[in-house]
Amino acid sequence: MATATKDELRRERLREYDAALTAARAPLAVLALFARGREARDSGQLLEEAFAATEVAGVDAADALPAAVWVALRQDDVDAALEQLLRTSRSEFVLAAHEELDAGYRLTKVEERRPLPDLDLLVGQLAAFLAVPRDVVAIISGWGADDPRTIAEIDTLLEQRFGPPAASRAADPRREAGPGRAPAGAGLRLSSAEFGALLNLAPEQRAVLATLVRQAAITIEAEG
Repeated sequence: MATATKDELRRERLREYDAALTAARAPLAVLALFARGREARDSGQLLEEAFAATEVAGVDAADALPAAVWVALRQDDVDAALEQLLRTSRSEFVLAAHEELDAGYRLTKVEERRPLPDLDLLVGQLAAFLAVPRDVVAIISGWGADDPRTIAEIDTLLEQRFGPPAASRAADPRREAGPGRAPAGAGLRLSSAEFGALLNLAPEQRAVLATLVRQAAITIEAEG
């Protein structure tokens, strides 16, 4: 009867452990949004190396999370991120315990343990790396990736620190323009009639140009 009770307790603890792993997935999905948002803002850095080298208050450098965690997050691979956290974790979950005789014939308590993902460490290291207050990252990670506030808040925080995504800068050349000069990437824009007159095109050539313009916008940019 005692053995059956121990087995039941172990099964219950195993369910609790599985629930803890499942619960870790939701905040990991949000932290992946932070990583992907930072990657979208080109910096010329090897971000995974910079993440691994980030100093976290109260954490020894040897205990910092490796670059592989950042790589998993930026790939939005929650399973891989969770696996990396379990590999490096110093937190453990006790599934069961029993007593046995050691080499000296002393009765010793032996515990069956499994690692737990250290989300607190990840939140702290990610916050330090992004220069975002730790409590802010912790709060947002609790909202979940599907909460409409999450992406909006992450974008705001990252844009304040690192600017808009590289794709946005490319789409809006005015961001690169300085005083007294044309925006970077700006070109000469003419209507088909103006372009035809400029090149002194024949009527049939102007007709062909007009057809092209109806199908797609044509922009003329200076070389160099």
